[in-house]
Amino acid sequence: RWAAAAADACEAFLSQVVNVRDYPLTRLASTTASELAKVLENSYRAVNIAFMEEWGRFAEEIGVDIFPVIEAIRQRPTHSNLRQPGFGVGGYCLTKDPLLPGIAARDLFGRPDLTFPFCTLAVQANRDMPLVTLRRVTALLGGNLAGKKLLLLGVSYRQEVGDTRHSPAETLVRAAREQGAQVSAHDPYLTWWPELGEPLPPALPSPAGMDAVVFAVAHDAYRDLDLAAWLNGARPLIFDANHVLSPAQLDAARAAGCRVAGIGRGDLA
Repeated sequence: RWAAAAADACEAFLSQVVNVRDYPLTRLASTTASELAKVLENSYRAVNIAFMEEWGRFAEEIGVDIFPVIEAIRQRPTHSNLRQPGFGVGGYCLTKDPLLPGIAARDLFGRPDLTFPFCTLAVQANRDMPLVTLRRVTALLGGNLAGKKLLLLGVSYRQEVGDTRHSPAETLVRAAREQGAQVSAHDPYLTWWPELGEPLPPALPSPAGMDAVVFAVAHDAYRDLDLAAWLNGARPLIFDANHVLSPAQLDAARAAGCRVAGIGRGDLA
């Protein structure tokens, strides 16, 4: 009786804050089933993102731009939600939820024999992605970051939000600074980076004097950027870590004398 009343109250509340017309609520048999649904959904997404990271690196090695390939595959209704390689996974859910079933199996259900190797590997692959970007940038800058100046554009964990929890950007910045790089950053949704305890400039910084600019988050502010005007004679390495820039923007960067490269872009540098 109490469980039914609680479910009724939850449904009434959620119906006021969720678009239940397009995304109807489903009442499952127990709270355990409901929690399983949440963790399974997030784990599915995390595993599929990690899967595509592997294919992105493969495309880089064989000279293929993977993004038109992905769009071609998405034409099939069964594959319309195919993920894409990028800068990594952040936020509070996808970074931890794939690890929860193994912990729950061991600690809550007494089944330490139940393991989740795909989920575990996916979390590690996604954690490594910002370091993959950093290694690519390091190689393109001659193999040594000491004294190099990097500008990171986008520090939130996904586009059009100002949430930096477990952001891949934090991983990259800390690692780059440990290697002696001078890293500055910008995000149109943030003027303070809590995890690093430092301010972020409200205006887009100039690329003048930068050795590399990494586009990490697909904010509209970067997608709509007039790259030629912004560069204004500067010629840093332009590295697109998250399929942020359009073909026209990449062409503008090349026309300005910049070297251009990116995750999943084997057709570039």
